Amino acid sequence: MDSKIDNTAMKKVKGATMDRAPYFWWGCGLMAIKYNLDRAVAWFGFGHPWYFWNYIKPAGFTGIEQVPPSDQAFYWVLLLTSVPFLIFGMVLTLRRLRSAGLPLGLCLLFFVPVLNLIFFAVLCAVPARDAVARVGERKEWLAWLPTSAGGSAVTGTIFVGLAGLGLAYFAIGVLRNYGWGLFVALPFAMGMVTVLVYAREKERSFLGCLVVSVLPIIFCGFCLFTLAAEGAICLIMAAPIGLILSLFGGIVGYMIVGNRVSRISPSAMVLILVSVPFTMGMEWQAGEAPPLLSVTSSVVINASPDSVWPNVIAFAPIPAQRDWILHTGVAYPTQARIDGHGVGAIRHCIFTTGEFIEPIEVWDEPHRLRFSVAAQPEPMVELTPYPRIDTPHLHGYLQSQEGELRLTALPGGKTLLEGTTWYTDRIWPSQYWQVWSDLMIHHIHLRVLNHIKNLSEQHL
Repeated sequence: MDSKIDNTAMKKVKGATMDRAPYFWWGCGLMAIKYNLDRAVAWFGFGHPWYFWNYIKPAGFTGIEQVPPSDQAFYWVLLLTSVPFLIFGMVLTLRRLRSAGLPLGLCLLFFVPVLNLIFFAVLCAVPARDAVARVGERKEWLAWLPTSAGGSAVTGTIFVGLAGLGLAYFAIGVLRNYGWGLFVALPFAMGMVTVLVYAREKERSFLGCLVVSVLPIIFCGFCLFTLAAEGAICLIMAAPIGLILSLFGGIVGYMIVGNRVSRISPSAMVLILVSVPFTMGMEWQAGEAPPLLSVTSSVVINASPDSVWPNVIAFAPIPAQRDWILHTGVAYPTQARIDGHGVGAIRHCIFTTGEFIEPIEVWDEPHRLRFSVAAQPEPMVELTPYPRIDTPHLHGYLQSQEGELRLTALPGGKTLLEGTTWYTDRIWPSQYWQVWSDLMIHHIHLRVLNHIKNLSEQHL
């Protein structure tokens, strides 16, 4: 009698659990109900279409305060109707985590866009903690693989790195999409699966798992460079987000394999990687328009606006300057000329990769010159040992839309010269890549503004 009471008490403390199969079917069922409910709300309530890929990019991953006012009510209704599904989903996820013997804190991944799809695949693949190891499956799939720490690390690096290379080609070469699937989902999944391979037979240290998790990212980047698929500078810019996400995936992988009785099956690892192209495909189908971004730079010139204006509309060749950013292959201006006078004139800004054609839209002499961009060259030349490589992101991804040079008179006969560029960039996450694009455009601005400053002050 006492033992029965003790067992009942232990079960209550332990909490309810849920195995893989029911979790999968409950998850799919709730997802189908929620999707059709959202479709009904969108169409009958607001006249909006709603597709499954809108869950990947509902409003560009922006806050609801940045959604156009006409759509804010729509997204508030979607948010409110999602509350019971979120609660039910959290309860099921916590039960699945208990069943798998995983830290309950991993339930926070349930709320992370893109990664929550991989997390769902993981929970559908990881067996219950007290499950019996599938010896037959291990012999059939993985018996020939090394079990030492070094051998497992090399095996995981090569196999996962090659899989990542194929998935990267699918995103870049097939979908022509540089997005969340490529820069977030893929490195996260690669880091996680590599740790699952590394620790499939023996318990490994946390530090060892962290080191191993970044190796396939480095291997994949090396392959892209040697195969002339990417240049060194672009890989360096992508390295921080790739390495951080792979480390994050490695931590989750370590939590999954830590002190487990049953090993993770190869099919589970495959399922995790397969979830990545699924995410990429939905993101590609969403076809979201990139946000309009802007960069403003300024200098103070010891000359009046009237003296500065002639050097604003056109300027002589810019002498060589020491700027490490502009020596990495980034296109930069060398001179500018103008055909015509006033609104409708055409400004030609010559860059190292070609020519910007800039029709003048505002000619407010000597205060403001604003122009659109009718044509532009490639934004950079890839840094590579090969004669030349041509990657998709050099064509139509980073696009200048408009530019403006504004002159403000200051006391003492000085002028504040401000240069602004409005641009779009079809590479996501936009918040990350904007750091790099803003930095490059700012250095391009300063090259031109400082040259105008030097020309204007020479005649004093």
